[in-house]
Amino acid sequence: MREGNLMTLPKIGITMGDPTGIGPEIIVKALSQGELYQICRPVVFGDREVLLDMARKEGLPIGVEELEKIPEEGYGPHRIFLFSLTQIDAYHLRFGRPDKRCGEGMVRYIEEAVRQVKKGGLDAITTCPINKQAINLAGYPFPGHTELLARLASSSSVAMMFLGSKWKVVLVTTHLALREVSKWITKERILSTIHLTEEAMRRYFDLPHPRIALLGLNPHCGEEGLLGEEEEREIIPAIREAKARGSGVEGPFPADSFFDLSTELPFDAVIAMYHDQGLIPIKIHGLMDSVNFTLGLPFIRTSVAHGTAYNIAGKGLADPRNLIKAISIAANLSKSKINY
Repeated sequence: MREGNLMTLPKIGITMGDPTGIGPEIIVKALSQGELYQICRPVVFGDREVLLDMARKEGLPIGVEELEKIPEEGYGPHRIFLFSLTQIDAYHLRFGRPDKRCGEGMVRYIEEAVRQVKKGGLDAITTCPINKQAINLAGYPFPGHTELLARLASSSSVAMMFLGSKWKVVLVTTHLALREVSKWITKERILSTIHLTEEAMRRYFDLPHPRIALLGLNPHCGEEGLLGEEEEREIIPAIREAKARGSGVEGPFPADSFFDLSTELPFDAVIAMYHDQGLIPIKIHGLMDSVNFTLGLPFIRTSVAHGTAYNIAGKGLADPRNLIKAISIAANLSKSKINY
């Protein structure tokens, strides 16, 4: 690749996530290949010794160059540009056993990546999985990445969009216990999610008039109140108001029969009411091709669709394909933003 081409590639910040999970492994595996360097300039936010130790375990000839500022050139396979933000003893690290110090590190990696993207040093961020209990133990009371990023970005309204091989699915609620979901299904929250979805489809996917399907919450969309009142009280009024504003939203549709693989759906995006309702069909149809894209932030953030995978952490079994996909989508989104 000519240097002139390299200089035009987007810079993507990659946060290491949980040091005791598979984040370090998939990073060194992904950045040991040449594929990503054809589409972006990756910068990692993590821990030097943890990454070097993982590279040694995997037999990968990778060097780490610590940064104080993000460089314009010099990117290439087997060379990781890194903001080393913690000093974790990699030798004594216990996979699947994050402690308070690891939790502090997970948040620090995210905070610095957000700081860099907000000041224009990065074009996008891609995050590896974190442990929610560990970051809470460290004093950060957030149920997940999305909520932490919203706070760091001062974003009042965000949503999770999952980009799958067949569907784009957006969630009205994010990381909630199932017993809490119905409390959060409000007309205002649904309208906000519709707005965020339409804005993203116009800005990043060049669809000025997106067609959006909205799922119900209850079995059979509540059976006119017999099986639940959320459809009649919150969901249908939100659809009516959105349509009155010119939205291309339709529904509510029963979630149990909506994701029929035998038919082509006439919609550009689907809005689901809660986490598993939307993500089970996405992940069943292709986990490695599914990427989380956060709507409502003032910058692009993608994430892998899997978790810390403690059952295989440290065993050399982690597959970097989903991380490569998430970084690739971040790079493409940053290049295809449309001014509108």
